[in-house]
Amino acid sequence: METTKGGWDFHYSSRDIVILVVVAALSGIVNTGLSQVWTLANSALGPLGGALIQGTFMWSYVLAMWLVRKPGSALAIGLIGTMIQVVSGNPAGIASTGWGVTQGLAIEAVMAFCNYKRYSLVVAVLAAAASSQFGTVWTAVLFGWDPATSFDVWLAVPVNLLSGAIVSGLVGYWLAQAVRRTGLVRAAAV
Repeated sequence: METTKGGWDFHYSSRDIVILVVVAALSGIVNTGLSQVWTLANSALGPLGGALIQGTFMWSYVLAMWLVRKPGSALAIGLIGTMIQVVSGNPAGIASTGWGVTQGLAIEAVMAFCNYKRYSLVVAVLAAAASSQFGTVWTAVLFGWDPATSFDVWLAVPVNLLSGAIVSGLVGYWLAQAVRRTGLVRAAAV
């Protein structure tokens, strides 16, 4: 069954599920390695250091949503991918599922606003920026950062938005385009 151009279609084919699981597995392993770098940057530089790296984590959410094009795809990637991170040694352990939920929900919110029908580069960049920022909300809760007393948290906001937009938005979109061009996954034309 061919993936449609989007919309509120909740009928996942076996192919859709396989794509989600493969992308989640890859991102779980890649993001476990990246989490080591994030932990180091966050420990050394505080929220601003973490914000510089934060944008590297959401590429898989964009990739999956742009390949499968169904509601819930990004949230599924967040949940499956972070569970893989938990078992593969993410320093945050089970707390990493909070990032999976918040970042996945942000992508879903942007796509819902677009009625799950717009899959352009601009939408990918906006979705990744929102996802990165939602992830920061979880980070602040997890680490007890108080924006009322920590100026670093406020400095991290624009850095985080740009990091997510540039790194994950562009990388996720370009990866989706590259995979589609191979013919391995036949997603609908943009």
